[in-house]
Amino acid sequence: MSEGYAGLARDILEQLLADGIVTCQDNSPGDGNVASLALTAAYDDAVARACNAPPDKSTPEPKTRYRWGWPKFPTTPIDENELVIFLNSIADNALSAARSIRKDDSFQAKNRFAATVDKHPLSYGPDGEDMRPDFMVLPLTAFSDDKELEVKDAYANFTAMLLAGESKSAHNARDGLIQVQRHMRGIKRPRPWPRFAIGMSVGKDFIALSRGDSSGLEHIKISLTDGRGCIEFIRIILSIVLADKEAFGHNPGINIEERDVSLVVPELLARLKTTASGAASAIPPTFGGRCSSRLWNPTAPSNLASVNHPSATSGTGITSDNIATGSKRGPDDEKSPGKGSKKQKRTVVFRAFVPVRVYGRKCTGILFTSASIRGRGTAVYVVVGADGGQTYSALKTSWQDVNFADRHATVLAKLSRAQPHHNVIIPKKLLDRLAEDHTENSTLGSIRGFLGDEIQKLPYPVENRILTVTTSDLQRPVAYFWSPHDFVRGVIGALLGHEYLCEIGILHCDISENNIVLSLHPGGFGALIYFDMAIVRRPNMPTSLPEKSVREETAELVTSIYRPPAPLPASDEQCEAQRTGTTPYMSIGVLNGKPHTHFDDIESFLYVLVLFFLSYRGPLKVDELKNARERGFIQPVGMGRLPHITTWPAMIGRWRSGTVKEMSEHKAAILGAKHCKDFIKDCLRHIRSRWEPVSRSTSIAVSTLVSECWITFSRLDCKVPHSQFVEVLQAWLDEYKGEEANYEYPFE
Repeated sequence: MSEGYAGLARDILEQLLADGIVTCQDNSPGDGNVASLALTAAYDDAVARACNAPPDKSTPEPKTRYRWGWPKFPTTPIDENELVIFLNSIADNALSAARSIRKDDSFQAKNRFAATVDKHPLSYGPDGEDMRPDFMVLPLTAFSDDKELEVKDAYANFTAMLLAGESKSAHNARDGLIQVQRHMRGIKRPRPWPRFAIGMSVGKDFIALSRGDSSGLEHIKISLTDGRGCIEFIRIILSIVLADKEAFGHNPGINIEERDVSLVVPELLARLKTTASGAASAIPPTFGGRCSSRLWNPTAPSNLASVNHPSATSGTGITSDNIATGSKRGPDDEKSPGKGSKKQKRTVVFRAFVPVRVYGRKCTGILFTSASIRGRGTAVYVVVGADGGQTYSALKTSWQDVNFADRHATVLAKLSRAQPHHNVIIPKKLLDRLAEDHTENSTLGSIRGFLGDEIQKLPYPVENRILTVTTSDLQRPVAYFWSPHDFVRGVIGALLGHEYLCEIGILHCDISENNIVLSLHPGGFGALIYFDMAIVRRPNMPTSLPEKSVREETAELVTSIYRPPAPLPASDEQCEAQRTGTTPYMSIGVLNGKPHTHFDDIESFLYVLVLFFLSYRGPLKVDELKNARERGFIQPVGMGRLPHITTWPAMIGRWRSGTVKEMSEHKAAILGAKHCKDFIKDCLRHIRSRWEPVSRSTSIAVSTLVSECWITFSRLDCKVPHSQFVEVLQAWLDEYKGEEANYEYPFE
């Protein structure tokens, strides 16, 4: 904390003390000048410890302890509305004092705290997840012009939110910080352009701030009962209400506009929820109550009206080192579309913040975004080409580990010199300067404020990440498949592209659904994209042929599942689907820390195949696919996720949680001879529950494919060459080509 800002906060605290807004007591009776002594001690302590930094051993503890208090601070239980009133009153009084002290009328609020009360539209969408923060910070434009400064309903959404807050009536900050991290990810889903996200947790006698960037999370806890904490509290409140969008992490290379967005949503039926105290509280129609309501998340798709300015996606990021976010659907959500009850719908209008220009390119919307905090934070925008709209490109921003920057540049350079391949989409670096200056464009430099030599001398290991921006040809994401055969052709194309990369000495090292795209032409094969984790290495490519066919075992397994009666498990507990991370797709060898080989990538293709049929309940409807093509496959401004996406079953939870050793041992077991068939049977039951409502014959066909592929990898100890995997997939396409006639090609 600079002495200038600390001095202003001290002077403001003195005024608040005089006005009775804050109180101070001395633990050494007999001294009549408590206020002056306490302010001096608080100021000296704040400057010496530099805003809650770890105390220097040379800095002595204050000799006299003063007990500070905030009479209007809402204590147990903390009421959200009262808390917001308190925070805004502190901000207003602090600004008034600052204008008087500095003789400067520019101390005017740009943002204010707000409570997410039930009258705001916070509960639309299919996910049913409680993503409503206890309070939030919104720009001043989101409030009405009257004296009450109430939030305009249209602004109560994640695209407008600058900060998410959680209140807990406890002394421990941990629970609040964990919860607020979920809300920070909720902000990142529809607003991927900020370089970091901020959250606040308020407890019985403290506030805690979280700032999350691609290097990880930083936390600071401030006591409201000591002088230094009070000074820092005032400084933080002032910083929040005076901050511009760049101070909240906005990337200046991305231009944002406010736009009214129409959304057709189902009316919610009135129902009763039981509160923790046992009392039943009515949840009114249309808007959910405290137990179920959540902030509107303009990231999703279903039942949309005609919208000209779409925005973001609903990626959820779960890895072994991320805290789980998102929803868990109950058994009712497993029903196929059209089998549930018909709901009445109505149109609502929101005020959304959407990207319109990204690094100088006109932007039509967001193709993909990651919700994870730590990591690459990948976001993909659809931008207009230089030909005035005849062509479109995918512009990707991601934060690369500095240690991998040179490796990434080497891979891109090698790809640019290589012969073009139909099944490899080669990106072009848009801004070379971003990768060159590790201080100005890095998480530890430009965000956390470390100087170059300070980064090298950090006493603890922290990834330093730099922003990279690339463009590539726009392709069709996997989620917009029109038949299972369409997806299988996509995997074949990606495998062919991967084989080519191996031939020229490049290992992709990040095979996942998000790095495979489908062809824009009927019957065409897919391609492999994005090379953030790729390495230059010529792998050994021995081939290994199976000892005998696996078709007989496959037929037996599939028949056992579809032979009546074949009841589903009594309990089908759901785990949240991991949509953006790579942990579930990692091979056994990679999880064990062994050198990455091309066989590891091919094994990852197997997991892509299996998880695909557990992630979707058939393709989107034909009209939805046509609309998606017309808007360039960008995610429409809406809520939740695409309607055909479902959560993974609990059996997949061990692919993405626990230690890497536990995950590798589990995968090794289910691919081993002893448990291989048991896993397939469990897997096919879930595939059946997802695909049989679409078509029984399709369900049997995809079950056959998954079984045959899994047994093949089991038989060959996961050492399956490209040609053999492609042969299995192509044979399935040939055998079940008649099944594809049941699906209509929507992209004419």
